[in-house]
Amino acid sequence: MAKQRLNGTVLGVLWEGLKIFCVHFKKYFLYMLFPVLGQFIGLFWVFGTSYLFTQNLDYLTREIPALDNFMTIMICLMLITLPGLILWMKAFWDYLVAYGALNSMTEAAMSTGKIYDFPAYNAVVTKRAGTFICIWILFSLFSFVAAIPFCWVLGLIFFVYFVLIFQVFTFEEDVSPSGCFKRSLMLIKGNFARTLAVMVVLFAVTYYFLEIGVSVIFDALKISQLFYGLLEGWASSIPLDSVNAILAMGGGVQITPLDVSKSVVQQIVFLLVVGFTLPLRSIVWTLWYKSLSDKDGVPAKISHKSSKKLDPEIIKRAKNKD
Repeated sequence: MAKQRLNGTVLGVLWEGLKIFCVHFKKYFLYMLFPVLGQFIGLFWVFGTSYLFTQNLDYLTREIPALDNFMTIMICLMLITLPGLILWMKAFWDYLVAYGALNSMTEAAMSTGKIYDFPAYNAVVTKRAGTFICIWILFSLFSFVAAIPFCWVLGLIFFVYFVLIFQVFTFEEDVSPSGCFKRSLMLIKGNFARTLAVMVVLFAVTYYFLEIGVSVIFDALKISQLFYGLLEGWASSIPLDSVNAILAMGGGVQITPLDVSKSVVQQIVFLLVVGFTLPLRSIVWTLWYKSLSDKDGVPAKISHKSSKKLDPEIIKRAKNKD
C-alpha cells in the first residue's frame, strides 16, 4: 500500500494525501486541537484581561489606593496576563513541533495504517530540539528577507526549493540545519514545476477555498454574528476617529467598530482553517519527499534507520498502549 502511494505524479500525491487525511482525520484533529485553540485562548486571555483591567482602572484605584501607582499597575497587568501568555507560548511551541511530528505520524499511517500516540511523534522532534530550533531561526531569517518587496520573486522561488526542510529534518537524522535546506533544494532541483503545482493546489485549498466554506457555515449557523456582537464593544474602544479623519482626507470609506469586529472574525476563521489543515499539507509534503528521495540519481545520504523504519520509541509506546 505504501509503495502505491509513492507514485511521482502531482495528482497522485495530492489524492493519496487527501485520503490519508480523511481516514485519520479524527487523530489529526485531536492532535492539532491544543496547538491551534491554545493560541487563541491564550491571546484572548491576554487581551481580554488587559482590556477589562484598563476599563475598570479608575474604579480599582479608588477602591484600592495602592494601585494608584504606574509601577504597581504595570506589575498587576503583567501578573493577570501571564497565564494567557504562558498558554500561548506552549501552544505556539507545540504548533511548531507539529511541523516535524506530523511527518512521522504520516509515515506511521502509511506503514501500519495506524497512528499510535502523540508524545512519541513529538519526541522525534524534541529529542533534536536544538537542530529544530536552528532550522526555524534560519527559516525565519529567510522569510524576513523574502518579505522585502524587491525580493518577493526570488523569495518565492527559494520558498519552493526549501519546502521540504522539515521532511528532511524528520527522516534524515544526520543532516545539519543548513544541510536540511541544501538537501531540500537538491530534491526539488529538476522538479520545480511539479513542486510548484503541488504548492499552488495546497495553497488554494487550505488558504482560500476551505476558508470561504467555513465562513459560509459560520454565517449560516449565526456564529459569526455572535462574535460580531462580542467584539464590537471592544472595537468601540479603539480610537477610530483619527484613522477615519485620515481616510476622509483621501476620500476613503469610514471604518466602524462593526467593520473591525468583522475583520477580526474573518482573520480568526482564516487562522483556524490554516491551523487545522496543517496535517494535510504535512501529509502531502511527506509523500512528495518520499517520492523524490526514492528516485534514482538523487544525490543524498539518507539515514535508512530514520527514513525506512518507524522510530523505535513509537513502536514501544504503541505496544505499551495496546
